[in-house]
Formats: sequence, structure tokens, C-alpha cells
Amino acid sequence: MMGLHRTRLPVNSPVTTALQRRVTFSSLLVNDGRMLLTGKGIDMRTGVVLVAVAVLSSAAMGQVVIDHTCAVLEEVPDSWILEVQDNWPSHYAHTSHGSQLTWGLYFIEDDDDFYAYETGSSYLPSASGSWCIFDGQESATYITPDLYWETAAGMDMTRAVLDNNPEIRTSMWCWCTQVNYYNEAQVQAYLDSMSVLESEYPDVTFVYLTGNAQETGSSGYNRWQRNDQIRDFCISGGKVLYDFADLDAWWYDPSTSSWEQHTYEYGGYDIPAEHPQFYGDEYGHTTAESCRQKGEALWYMMAVIAGWQGTGIVEGPGPDPRPGPSLTVESPFNGSATLWCTPGSEGEVTVVVYSVDGRLVRESWSGEMDPGTAVVETGPLDPGVYIVCMRTCSGSCSRTMVSLGGP
Repeated sequence: MMGLHRTRLPVNSPVTTALQRRVTFSSLLVNDGRMLLTGKGIDMRTGVVLVAVAVLSSAAMGQVVIDHTCAVLEEVPDSWILEVQDNWPSHYAHTSHGSQLTWGLYFIEDDDDFYAYETGSSYLPSASGSWCIFDGQESATYITPDLYWETAAGMDMTRAVLDNNPEIRTSMWCWCTQVNYYNEAQVQAYLDSMSVLESEYPDVTFVYLTGNAQETGSSGYNRWQRNDQIRDFCISGGKVLYDFADLDAWWYDPSTSSWEQHTYEYGGYDIPAEHPQFYGDEYGHTTAESCRQKGEALWYMMAVIAGWQGTGIVEGPGPDPRPGPSLTVESPFNGSATLWCTPGSEGEVTVVVYSVDGRLVRESWSGEMDPGTAVVETGPLDPGVYIVCMRTCSGSCSRTMVSLGGP
């Protein structure tokens, strides 16, 4: 299986069934970000020839990083807010720090009821004209890591919400203070578990989060490292990231019309930390202003997930997003992979290859590229699974590919 991710496949999954029956997978196809294993073999119990096709993972969209620059709700076209309200029911699990996002939604709706939302405590509400959110899990509302991703029981709780509410289209879980003291392996376990859920629910967009930036000193240094671990994984793997820590550290100063970042020095590093403007414990361990900033970024994120291309897109008659960059890969391949890169607009383009654990393997292209399709060779790659990312002026996208080695 070439170690795609450290994933635990469900007992009754097509892949597990095929493995139990000694199916030899002969090819792996990547199409629109969805990884398909195909193969044939002999059922060792019956002697019957089998053909297996299994979806392993989905990455329908390229990387999306939501940070302080996305806390600009006025730039999101109204049509995309309506799209989220009408067609994007969501699942959100969290502890007290995570309530900053729902407080933010509350303050925004309180100012303008166009931004209507509805949360249900352990259930998915049905409210016309509102963004509907399943808050918590079916049997709990204060969701620590073990109740969403850290244990088998927690993973099953998340699966139960999605299985019993198939209309849910996004799911996310928010850290409390764990990244202040979790080590690299523990955070990697979070990333692995989220990848498993993505593979099992390819039609659900799972949103990754960084942890809050309130802690300073050595704990803050650990938090900064672990948050960067999450960022690197999401960027290299084409994930959706809500950068909670970045939103903590930046404040928009209306007197200067500019953003201001707060940092502190530790071990020779300037480490981002919660801005003093947000010091308080009125709402989810912070201020109403901080909550509202996060709420604006949350609406922005949902519009992007729904299909909006981000700031600068002219609003049309409903959701009809402009084509962004596209990337087609030859997979599996021997030696060097051929990539067909379509930036969508003229400008600087970089094409980089990562291993599945987020390590940079090779930069295959860096420079100007015309808006049309260009052919790029990755260069020789050892046998294994890789993620190739193309970053352009108009966005980015990523694909998974498999090297069989050889010339």
C-alpha cells in the first residue's frame, strides 16, 4: 500500500475488504484530487477473481488559509453568504476557546440580521435563511480532543454526527490550550486523524485549526512550533486551515487603517502572541472585538469553501466562480512525473513536490508562466506517494501522485 498516510481504515471499507481477500492493487489514479486504488486479485477463501476500486482520500480544493487578512466581511458578496445559508450546513466541535467563533457570529448577526445563523446544541437545526451549525457531538457539547479525533471512541462520535446528518458539508474542531504542551507526535496524531476522516467522508470539507496564541514564554514557543507544524501540513497537503493563532495576534488599527501584529521575544525569536487589544475574558477568554474578527473570517472561509474565489471577484448572478488554477498529473509514473499546469492568469508560478509527511522534496518550477497550459517535469522521484502543489497569483491547487521508481 506504500504508506499513503498513517490511517486506520474502517473495518468494512472497500480497501480493508480487498486486503482481507488478497487483492493486489495494480494502479493508483488521481483525478480532481480524489485518489482511487484499482486492482484485481483472488479471494483466498473462494478462489473468485475480484476487481476492487476504492476511494482513499479527497482533496477537492487546493489549500485555503484563513487568517487576519480574511477578517473583511464587507468584501464577501451577498450572494455567497446566501449560498452558505442555503446549502452549507456545518458541524463545529469545541471547548470554551472555540466559543469565540460562535460569539463572533452572534455579534455580526446582532448588527445586521442578513448574516443569520443558527446553532443546535448536539443537533443540526433547520432554519430557513440561516447558516445551520451542529454544535458539539451527539452526546456532548464540551468537546476535548478525545471526543473528536484523539481516541477511537471520539472518532466514532464524529462519524456518528456525519452519518446521522448526511446533509452536513463541513466539519471542524477547535483547540483549547493543548498546543501549548502537546509534542510533535501528538499534533501529528491530530493531522493523521483528520486525514482519516477526510478519506472516509470525501464529500465533507474538514477544516483544520491552529491553537490560540495567548500563551507566552516557553509554552508559547512550543505553541508557535506546533502551530507551524499544522500550517506546513495544510499548505503542503492542500487543506483548509482556519488560522486561529494568526487572528489572535493581529489587530486592525482604525486610526491608521493598518494591521498591527503583537510578538514577544523568546530564545532569539519574535513569536506572535495575542494582541493586547484583545486582552480580556468577557467572551470565550477574550474580548468581543476579537470574537467579531474571528466571526468575520469564519464567514469569509465558508464563502470560499462554497466556491467564492476571494477578494477581487466581481459579484455575478449567484455562485458562478471564475476558473482558478488547475493542475493535472500523470500518476502513477516511472522516474519523473509530467504535470500539466494551467495558472489561470499570467505571473509568477511555483511548483513544489512534498512527501506525504510534509517534507519539501523538490521545487520543479519557479518563474513566470503564461495563463495557458504548460508542461512541467518534476524530475526523478524515488518510489512513494507525493503531493505536488502549484502556487500562482490567482490561487493554488495540489494533487497527490505515486512514483513507481525506475528510469
